[in-house]
Amino acid sequence: MAESSLVDVVVTRRLDCELGDKAIEKLLCHCWTLHQGPPRRRVEIVFLGEKEHTALHEEFFQDSTPTDVMAFPFVEEEVFEREECPLFGEILVNVEMAATEAKLRKSDVAQELALYVVHGALHLLGFDDSNPRARKEMRVAEQRVLAD
Repeated sequence: MAESSLVDVVVTRRLDCELGDKAIEKLLCHCWTLHQGPPRRRVEIVFLGEKEHTALHEEFFQDSTPTDVMAFPFVEEEVFEREECPLFGEILVNVEMAATEAKLRKSDVAQELALYVVHGALHLLGFDDSNPRARKEMRVAEQRVLAD
């Protein structure tokens, strides 16, 4: 199976950003290959402004502080059985935070956005960053995907 058939990427831009659709698809496919993502799944990625992103963070996590990325896995086994390319999860990216962080780090906004997309994809694949050990494993996994 070709790498591009591993995951179907749907991008919604509520706020424009510097990361192109082809780059996003390549990142997700590479992440899926390296970390054994299930084949023929759909991942939706939504690029949002900070106000909308933070409102959703508060709604879903009861936390009103801004965050960089949120990932929502979709687990409904009967859908997986009847759909050819079922929804695997959704990644919400805070574009304005990426621009701010890139400026602080003196790096490229597209690189920061790529990190957020990969971070969200890894969450969908089961990675956790809630404790120091898990966070270190996630950072290694992020760098492995982004290195290519």
